[in-house]
Amino acid sequence: FGSSSASQHFRFRSVGTQQNLLDFEAMGNLCTGPKKALIVTTSAKSMDGHVTGAWSEEIAGPYYVFKDAGYVVKVCSIAGGDIPIDAGSLTKDFKTENDTRFEKEDIAVLKGTEQLKNLDVTAYDIVFFAGGHGTCVDFPTVEVGATVYKAFAAGKVVASVCHGNMALVHAKAPNGTPLVKGKKIACFTDVEEEQVGLAKKVPFLLASKLKSLGAELDGSDPWSDKAVIDGKLVTGQNPQSSVSCAKLALAAA
Repeated sequence: FGSSSASQHFRFRSVGTQQNLLDFEAMGNLCTGPKKALIVTTSAKSMDGHVTGAWSEEIAGPYYVFKDAGYVVKVCSIAGGDIPIDAGSLTKDFKTENDTRFEKEDIAVLKGTEQLKNLDVTAYDIVFFAGGHGTCVDFPTVEVGATVYKAFAAGKVVASVCHGNMALVHAKAPNGTPLVKGKKIACFTDVEEEQVGLAKKVPFLLASKLKSLGAELDGSDPWSDKAVIDGKLVTGQNPQSSVSCAKLALAAA
């Protein structure tokens, strides 16, 4: 604990009454520190000519689920710098109470973010991949996939919502087995992609791609709240599922 006197103090407190033992456990937890969550976002502002970015609720919702649970929360992005937010996510039809709170209290965390590749994901209890169509550009890469698998292999909770599940596409074990093979997954459905009119813009239909990799899709009706937990892997279907996905991540951590 940094000094012999501190060690002696802890040994002393651990001897005697039950209250002493409880004091020892509490002080030990303080030394361990609070749990940490990392929210990863896209850096892409456009997708095949379509102006996009990250979806605000998919950052703000999980951010407050983790922060209000006592976690230390860090937001990073693929390329670093300021995170582009899809303007559509802040229109009156989609803006949430979490978005409003975020604008008032924590909007600065979207500025000057660190690059994902410069962070040790194993230092976090939860690594959460937020969505938005920008992820279609910079999430489905070998580098991001390797980062996802590194966190998962270290026993960390890997969570992703909506198009944040693009991060799972290239996540593979050393023997090449897809991380999602045989696992229950909720992600943005092909029907939802058709309904937003971007099925011809995305590089591939996410649900179909994950299914081809061996995932067991567990989706729900379009735009309904659906999140799934499978061990240390937690996934959500769409923006409406952001909070539920984050809460399941807390349960898995």
